[in-house]
Amino acid sequence: MKRSLFQKQENGTVQCLICERKCKISLDKFGYCQTRINKGGKIYSIIYGLIPAISYNPIEKKPFYHFFPGSSAITIGTYGCNFDCFWCQNHHLSHPKEKIYKLAANASKYIDPEELVKMALKNSCQGTSVSFNEPTLLFEYSLKLFKLAKKEGLYNTYVSNGYMTEDVLRELLKCGLDAMNIDVKGDTQMVKKYCGADSEKVWRNAVYAKQNGVHIELTTLLLEDFNSDNSTVKSISERIVNDLGEETPFHISRAFPYYKSHEHNFTHPTSEDLLYKARKTALDAGLKYVYLGNVSNDDFQKTICPNCSQIVIQRKGYSISKIGLDKKGKCKYCGHYICKI
Repeated sequence: MKRSLFQKQENGTVQCLICERKCKISLDKFGYCQTRINKGGKIYSIIYGLIPAISYNPIEKKPFYHFFPGSSAITIGTYGCNFDCFWCQNHHLSHPKEKIYKLAANASKYIDPEELVKMALKNSCQGTSVSFNEPTLLFEYSLKLFKLAKKEGLYNTYVSNGYMTEDVLRELLKCGLDAMNIDVKGDTQMVKKYCGADSEKVWRNAVYAKQNGVHIELTTLLLEDFNSDNSTVKSISERIVNDLGEETPFHISRAFPYYKSHEHNFTHPTSEDLLYKARKTALDAGLKYVYLGNVSNDDFQKTICPNCSQIVIQRKGYSISKIGLDKKGKCKYCGHYICKI
């Protein structure tokens, strides 16, 4: 176990300050995410270095389309989540059937950050990505990992629901967080109803991160009859334009009925037609880069320069061709900045 950073003692309990749930945890009890325990009046993480999921992925798979395109990242995840989305696509990690403390106790191998960086370099990765489940739960681990990765010239990324506290986000930035793909679940009402969370905290973090030099891309998993209506997509898109800028990449992905979906009558994959309509709505709201995920047509993955309308990155699955980019990430036809490279 690793002592958790950011905690506050209060009337016989200890308050965890890692995410905006700010759980007040009694002695020998766990917080909402089941990864933080109060032992002797102090909070400890039971998943530090517990890495059951590890792979070497194209950065496009996160997805990041405007951040070192064509590069690869060592991608890790652990157990647990501070949300309980009924549609979770990675529920075997975020909400495993077996208790997380049992999985932690029986784990045969923990991977320290030093070893992980060595693995990244050995496999010719250009960066790290903490993903699969909610990366904020690996906060303490991330701090050390990011520092070590930076020393080796690697970039660091999070794929997150964006619900960490401001203090946690500031520390991540100090230690070398370079990019975040933040999952925007839906409008304020949907996030409150199905995630029990305040979406304003997510937008706050996205804005703060961008203002402090972090590359931001956003993803919405489109669930038919839950967040697929025109007004919801329009409100999300307009918020992106107003808060983060019209050239912020927005990924709209097709959802499949996993985890508890059938309990909520989400019983079939979102129709591709709804994704095409959502993309048009997002473009009409002023966004310049709107991509579709989990659809059959690769045309909605290519990057088109918003200034001269030339194709600058062609994608087919996770294979890419930087046909219109110069060495500085600018459009070679007109000089418009496209991406970090």
